Amino acid sequence: MYKRLYFIILILKSMLILSCEEPIVESEPKSIADINFNYLQSSKKLFVSALISPSYMNTSLDSVEVLWKGTDQQNTSDTLKLFDDGTFGDIISNDNIFSRRIPNSSSAIANVIPASAKDSVFLIIRSTYKNRKVESDLYSFILGNIHPKIGTVVLPSSVDRPTSNSDPNIVNTIKFTVTASVSDANGIEDIKRVFFRSYHVGLDSMMNSGNPILLLDDGESSAGSGDLQKGDGTFSRTISISENALIGTYHWIFEAQDLSNAYSDTVKKMIIVK
Repeated sequence: MYKRLYFIILILKSMLILSCEEPIVESEPKSIADINFNYLQSSKKLFVSALISPSYMNTSLDSVEVLWKGTDQQNTSDTLKLFDDGTFGDIISNDNIFSRRIPNSSSAIANVIPASAKDSVFLIIRSTYKNRKVESDLYSFILGNIHPKIGTVVLPSSVDRPTSNSDPNIVNTIKFTVTASVSDANGIEDIKRVFFRSYHVGLDSMMNSGNPILLLDDGESSAGSGDLQKGDGTFSRTISISENALIGTYHWIFEAQDLSNAYSDTVKKMIIVK
């Protein structure tokens, strides 16, 4: 009898233990993905974005925030709302990509990026679904400058040097416009200057004492730059070739420089003065 009672007790204990085990919950896909950060140096603004699921665990999304820690992951976070309505720097509304442009200023955030910073910055994305908060891992992004790029450069392949004027007080010239399209991931306003240097192949010598000849994006075509529209990324210069110019083959070497003093790759074009 005691044996039978003992076995009954063991069976009851086993049933009790099994009934106390937590049920297995199937995890849903992560609600936060594709986290991106960019520091727009020219405008001194931070850009943060993340792809957010509109629902999680059968609960609809209420809000999305970035917990911004700046250059030290131990900093107390700045908590800033992200948007998906085309405002505050959000590019496309209702695409589930929540983003924001944030001034790198003490008036907007406590964790301002110092001007001398070249290391990493840290952030967390948090999405809220009613009372459930879902946070990403701590993300780090390396601060760095993206070099400008020179695209299409337009200039004639050859020009004819003008003939001498019979009046020694008058110098004949011909004029043409040189253009270079330039881009910068940090914005066209991050471009400090665009220029070229002129090298005479036959003389193995730099022209203009080796000094750069600037191209402008000022829209002041009538003032001599030859540029048609200000701020469109096409830099221009009206070039004059006089009757005293040296004939021969020239290499014109184009470069762009940004506000961080980073240079583009060089673009070399050839022009022949006949």
